[in-house]
Amino acid sequence: MKIIQYILLVCSLCLFDEIGAQNRSIEFREGNWEQMLKMAKKEKKMIFVDCYTSWCGPCKMLAKNIFTQDSVADFYNVNFICFQIDMEKGEGPELARKYGVAAFPTLLYVDKDGMLKHCVVGNQQASEFIQNGKKALKGEQTLLDFQMRYDAGDRDRTFVKQYIDVLFKAYRPQLQKKVVSEYINGLSDTEFYTRETWDIIIRNLSDPLSPILKKVAANRYRFSHIVSRDTIDIFMDYTLKSAVSSFVWWTPDKGVFNQQRYDQLLAYLFTQPLPKVPQYVASLYAAAYLKTGDIRGMLDEMYRSLQYGIFYTPQDKLDFIRNFLRHVETCGNETFMNEANAWLDKLMESAPSGYYKSEYMKVKARILRVLGEVDEANELEQQAPKVRMS
Repeated sequence: MKIIQYILLVCSLCLFDEIGAQNRSIEFREGNWEQMLKMAKKEKKMIFVDCYTSWCGPCKMLAKNIFTQDSVADFYNVNFICFQIDMEKGEGPELARKYGVAAFPTLLYVDKDGMLKHCVVGNQQASEFIQNGKKALKGEQTLLDFQMRYDAGDRDRTFVKQYIDVLFKAYRPQLQKKVVSEYINGLSDTEFYTRETWDIIIRNLSDPLSPILKKVAANRYRFSHIVSRDTIDIFMDYTLKSAVSSFVWWTPDKGVFNQQRYDQLLAYLFTQPLPKVPQYVASLYAAAYLKTGDIRGMLDEMYRSLQYGIFYTPQDKLDFIRNFLRHVETCGNETFMNEANAWLDKLMESAPSGYYKSEYMKVKARILRVLGEVDEANELEQQAPKVRMS
């Protein structure tokens, strides 16, 4: 009995020690950005900035699982002025523009004069998080260190590939595209058609109208000894879909409708031998009406496209309809919204499975909510998960 009691006591002490071992967390300072800079100068420290948003899941995981580890807290509290800011509120948008923050979570390392030294995007393990802090303090292997070396003319291939990886992790897409393009354009034809180059391309480039991806598309067979043709086509299809989506999701608040790129993309699509090209062309035809806010024209174009039998799967059809009906949802025109609701009733009735019916129900619920039919919208949203499982 005494032995059992002793074992239980030891276990409880170990458990208490384990729980108590993680009782510290990063101490984020209160105040505005100007105050952080003053603190940094006074304490002669660098500033660590956790850039988050209220809706960002990985941001919450980082705060809950990593910032609360003793090793992390001890390192950052000693070495940095730690600052946490919602990038959609207060000073957030201004700081986002200043430091190029466009993905979340973004972790910035800024010196006392406000110069960005290092940047990393995304969730990470404690050891990696601490390592990034050490890099920032030393000023070696940082975003700024690589950028200065590159700007000074360093083109050693090993170094450039490391720089590309740093840009990828820092989410600097424009600079990343520039460096990658310069690197690949410097390769011989033999070096271009290699697995290493393929991996760099698919990791860093996504614009189907870029010269490099046009070269890949025109000579896809020359990569077939490295990866399967299906893999090549899947990647090229992804780039085309992404380019088309930028027009499908376009709204006036996103800037001027890029007519020149639209025309170039539409013309290029007609040269591509991929199965979903007709769907992408149909999407561009419908998206053209968004430029002038012509929802009537957009809906009529959608109806025409759906008669051609070019949407080979229920998912393709769902995506096409759902994406464009978001514009109906926000157009403010009750006539169009009621028309879309009547159409959605037919789509729900003819849906091939519970999943698709439930997805159309969700679209209808959103439109009903805009129309002020809150009770009916709530009922549809409550029914959708049940219908999905049927």
